[in-house]
Amino acid sequence: MSQEIQNISPIKQRILQFIAELGRSKREFYSLTGISRGTLESKTGITEDTLTKLFTAFPDLSPIWVFTGKGEKLQSQQNETSPLFTVNKNIEDKLLNIIAQKDSEIKALAEEIGKLKQEIIQLKELLLK
Repeated sequence: MSQEIQNISPIKQRILQFIAELGRSKREFYSLTGISRGTLESKTGITEDTLTKLFTAFPDLSPIWVFTGKGEKLQSQQNETSPLFTVNKNIEDKLLNIIAQKDSEIKALAEEIGKLKQEIIQLKELLLK
């Protein structure tokens, strides 16, 4: 009976590559993240808990790169011409425009309230005479 040797998953391979590029030992990495020692070298799958600890310790690490191997390793290195950046930039621009419009409306309404308060004061003065 021969057992088929299972390779380490591509996700674990990319995480190990990331550790190597950090210039830290695996021991330091495990200590920093709270991931159990040896987890990345085992032939078992990777758990949600392990991924959560990884992304908590390294929030700039790109999940897209970890899962697919595509794009930049770090989100801060995302190219401003990438579709993801363009979509986020478009959404940000739209939200800023909406906020500017609402600020303008608020200012106009505040001015109108001020005028109405003045009218109320004047009417009270007339009634008290």
